[in-house]
Amino acid sequence: MDAQQTRRAEISLIYEGKDISRNIAPYMMSFTYTDNSGDKADDISITLEDRDRLWIGDWFPSKGDKVRASIIIHDWEQAGTAQSLPCGLFEVDQIECSGPPNQVTIKAVSTLVSKPMRQEKHTKAWENVKLSTIAGDAASRSGLALFWDSKDDPYFERRDQVETSDLEFLAGLCRDYGIAVKVTDTQLVCYDEEEYEAHTAVGELAFGDMKLIRWSFSTKTAGTYKSARLQYHDPVKDETYSVTEDGDAEGTGRVLELNQKADSESDARKIASESLRQANKREITANITLMGDLRFVGGSNLTITGFGTFDGKYVIEKATHTVSGSYTTKLDLRMGGESKKAASKKKSAVKAKAKKRAKSLGSLIYTGDNVYRTGKAVLDV
Repeated sequence: MDAQQTRRAEISLIYEGKDISRNIAPYMMSFTYTDNSGDKADDISITLEDRDRLWIGDWFPSKGDKVRASIIIHDWEQAGTAQSLPCGLFEVDQIECSGPPNQVTIKAVSTLVSKPMRQEKHTKAWENVKLSTIAGDAASRSGLALFWDSKDDPYFERRDQVETSDLEFLAGLCRDYGIAVKVTDTQLVCYDEEEYEAHTAVGELAFGDMKLIRWSFSTKTAGTYKSARLQYHDPVKDETYSVTEDGDAEGTGRVLELNQKADSESDARKIASESLRQANKREITANITLMGDLRFVGGSNLTITGFGTFDGKYVIEKATHTVSGSYTTKLDLRMGGESKKAASKKKSAVKAKAKKRAKSLGSLIYTGDNVYRTGKAVLDV
């Protein structure tokens, strides 16, 4: 029997320290794991058949219960093989009961939700400190280990945390410098988004791939900017910083105006450049649903080929793995910066070539979608 005939997916659940995988399997209708690249908490959703009213009665779960989950696939690519995707540790925070037919849905979020990092608010003045030091203190307060993965480690003369949770304060500082924040049950991870965009893709999807179930791509100018201008007056130094950084978003002449604290002109340029990148990073996006694939998780990269203008390397912002009879993976993607630049150059070259070809044919009008209309012909390039 080949892999196509025997492949199957199952869920491993450790509930409050006990393995309940076999006990819960007869009731399992669906399991969904959502893995975000950063800032947002991961979550799971377990939907159970409750014809005998067990889950709504004696087996009713308690909010705050800890669940460790994994997806295990057998004979997926090759007969006789097994692979697993550890999803992490979660806390039950919502229970829904509905019918008919009777069913119960248990929703749980990554344990970061109950940690002091998110729940407790603090007021503190940070002086002459590196960003990694602030991150380390936040991690320590929540009993986490810090994994700092960024060559850039901004130095602050002073930053004020005012009645704000450690996570909110840290995420805001990190965002200004392109550092993403991800919290697991054991680690606080801070990583450079652009450095991770340069990592090798974990896989490739091509047009016509049998794994593809559905796909869509989108490019937009709404919410994008051509440049960013930051103006800030430092009352202590009595200095005013005014800097402008240019970007490469297509079809917009808008300027992103910023007014926020900076410690120097070079610091102001970093913040302006990163704010522009953040505003424009979703200029090209995609949504893809495919046959379940454990390789694709939030924060990793994926190469797309065979889709013309949309070819390139994409960042997985969210991966949703669902086991419900079959196993599927849904990906929310954004094109990485280098691929966007390459796509822009390719499009400019096509336009230039079309204009050159059309010179002898009369007046040229660009009608969109790489189609040019002239006095004598229509050029589809």
